[in-house]
Amino acid sequence: MEPVHLAIAPVDRREGSRVGGNPPRCFAGDTLVETHDYLLTLAASAAEWLLGRELSVFVRRGFTIGDDDLEYPDIGVHAVLHEPSGRGDGIVGRHPGLGSAALISAPVDAEEAPFVRIARDPVLIQNEPSYAHAVEADGYRFLFQVNEEGWPVSDAPDPEFVEEYLFGYGSAYFYGRLDSKGAAQIVVPGFFDF
Repeated sequence: MEPVHLAIAPVDRREGSRVGGNPPRCFAGDTLVETHDYLLTLAASAAEWLLGRELSVFVRRGFTIGDDDLEYPDIGVHAVLHEPSGRGDGIVGRHPGLGSAALISAPVDAEEAPFVRIARDPVLIQNEPSYAHAVEADGYRFLFQVNEEGWPVSDAPDPEFVEEYLFGYGSAYFYGRLDSKGAAQIVVPGFFDF
């Protein structure tokens, strides 16, 4: 599997890979958006392991990198596999500090780290592979990572929190358990690296 890099686009869209803005419409009325804020969606075409589904990532409302829920399996971030679903009209679950933008394909050989990197192996900031030991011991394998830099900032009064501290100047690494066809059955945040 060749790596896939996604970057923040200068425009938004209601379908496909995207970041910030209103959560996908399939989460309207879901209890998750009562306690968590929407971060991003990977479109069904973004990775082979999605097998026609999308994946959306949410962060516990009020989450900061200084909280207690930073270690696997109790990280304050959730990844949810779901049928393709465009951006909803409801604002419940919308992250107040994030602007709304599409994610677009970026060159894999770029010098800067991409906003999202989908690959077989992670690129570690601290070059410390032991961070993944606990999640790998539970039968998960690396799927993608989200880089700290590049979040689109909203017009909220104090958006610096998102721009500078959402994942503590680092990256979040996501792992999954795949079935015999290579489709992800569950996706979890494995660790933060900063």
